[in-house]
Amino acid sequence: MMKNVFLIIALFLSSNLFAQLPDGSTAPDFTLDDIVDSNTYNMYSYLDQGKTCFVEIFAAHCPGCWGYFQTNTLKDLYNNYGPNGTEEVMVFALEYDEYNFYDAFIGIGPAWVTAGNWLDGTPYPIFQVEGGDRTVFQDYNVTFYPVVYIVCPDRSLKRVSTSLSAQQLYDGLSDCSWLSIEEPVNASIFYVHDRKLIVEGYDEVQSLQITNMQGQVVKQLESLQEETVSLEELDAGVYLFQLASTSGIEVKRFVVE
Repeated sequence: MMKNVFLIIALFLSSNLFAQLPDGSTAPDFTLDDIVDSNTYNMYSYLDQGKTCFVEIFAAHCPGCWGYFQTNTLKDLYNNYGPNGTEEVMVFALEYDEYNFYDAFIGIGPAWVTAGNWLDGTPYPIFQVEGGDRTVFQDYNVTFYPVVYIVCPDRSLKRVSTSLSAQQLYDGLSDCSWLSIEEPVNASIFYVHDRKLIVEGYDEVQSLQITNMQGQVVKQLESLQEETVSLEELDAGVYLFQLASTSGIEVKRFVVE
């Protein structure tokens, strides 16, 4: 009886000591080498550029991880919004299994070693984490996989569900606290068309602020005199448009071509 009590207490303490990092925690930094080309990546360097990082921790043998990989969610996210897309995000995949060889990453080996070819068509860096680098898993309190975090430019993180699509993950960028975003309350309708911002109900607008993806305010107006705001002075790219009106505050993300 007493042995069972001690076992329950031990399991309880273990589950609390090694729980995943809570949302809002500061994401631990890491510097790792990609298994494909040995290029070195440092996460904080991307955050300092104003990018949002997605960090996946997986295991090469894990069937659930393989199922998530086959959804192409992170591939689509990287291709559309990464370095070859809108340059807003970066994706890193950290492999948890210890003492894996390269074969495990290309699907060669028994099922308890590898679930498939993890490098097939993968555009983002994948890291074989060995030796002293494995402290990153302690830093992130890894107790299960796959786990995916969104890491904001202010270095705060939030765990995201693996059931979300690439578009839903991208929409989650607005959760990042580096730009204060308040929930809209029947705010004005506005959208971008032909390098112009169209604002319906412009006479109720109290302020307009346009911010680039590096967090720099590139245009600010205290009020609007007409429905159309020219965006000709902006470089092509992705911007956050924050509009405050008598109904509330709303932020939308638009591409200016």
